[in-house]
Amino acid sequence: MSAAVPGSRGLELRFPGRLDFSEAMVLQQRAAEALKAGGGGGTVFVLEHPPVITLGSNKKLNQVLAAPPGVPVVQTDRGGGATAHEPGQLVVYPVVHLRRLDLGVKAFVLRILEAGARLLAEMGVAAEPRLDPLGLWVDGRKIASMGIHVSRFVTTHGLAINLINDLGLFSAMVPCGLPGVCMTSAARELGHAVDTAAAARRMAELTTEALCPDPAP
Repeated sequence: MSAAVPGSRGLELRFPGRLDFSEAMVLQQRAAEALKAGGGGGTVFVLEHPPVITLGSNKKLNQVLAAPPGVPVVQTDRGGGATAHEPGQLVVYPVVHLRRLDLGVKAFVLRILEAGARLLAEMGVAAEPRLDPLGLWVDGRKIASMGIHVSRFVTTHGLAINLINDLGLFSAMVPCGLPGVCMTSAARELGHAVDTAAAARRMAELTTEALCPDPAP
């Protein structure tokens, strides 16, 4: 795993590359426990996962049709329902203390969605943040999914943005319990690939700016 990069706004930035979902959860839990114990300002993890299907805490939305052989199905404590992670999808896990940032849950979710929308806009994709149904949308197509968990004001999980993934794993489920939803990606919308490494760095910057904005003059 790469070393932490000090953020300019009090958050550490970590770029582990491609990491198994279970390993990423361990990293998040360690960062969360440190925050609960009073240490550090928070960490933003930006990474990719090998193919995995994750289930949310809303069991009615966990509609898995048939997981492909070798693809794990993992129960999580985040909100929402079943979704897919696969290479080429950018995953952002901000582990922060909401009270220390003076943020409520809704404001936090909106800021992360807006950071993702800014990233996509810089690529040339106009995406709309929505709270219901939750995610980033390009017209009626879903390009990013979000689900979080909050314990003692500390957040885990986060936002998954489809960049260059082939989207095939989403056919194994009803994504987020939304029948008929059309999943899309930045590459599909633009007609060409995007630089995922550059996108990861930029998304980390945008997330820290969203969570720790400069004070008004």
